[in-house]
Amino acid sequence: MQVHEVKIRIPHEVLLNLRKSRGEVAEDIRRQAAIRYYKTRVLSLGKAADLAGMSRFEFIDYLRFNDEPVFDYTDEELEEIKQDAVELEKILK
Repeated sequence: MQVHEVKIRIPHEVLLNLRKSRGEVAEDIRRQAAIRYYKTRVLSLGKAADLAGMSRFEFIDYLRFNDEPVFDYTDEELEEIKQDAVELEKILK
C-alpha cells in the first residue's frame, strides 16, 4: 500500500498543554480524523481503520471507547432493512 505523509502545524503552546509527544498528538489527530470520516461516510469502516492505524476490530473497539456508534443507519436505511427482512422471511417460509 502506498503511503503519503501529510504535515500540519501545531502551536507550541498547544503541544505543551496536551502534555503528549508529537507522535502521540499525530496519532490522536489521525484517529480522530478516521472517526470523523467514518461518521460522515467518507470512509468505510475498513478504510477508516487503515487511517487510524488499526485493525477493523481495534477500530470498532476505539469507536466504542469514544462513545461513537459502529453502525449508524438513517431512518430510511432502517426502513429498507425492515422491508428486506419481511421479504426474506416470506421467501424462507
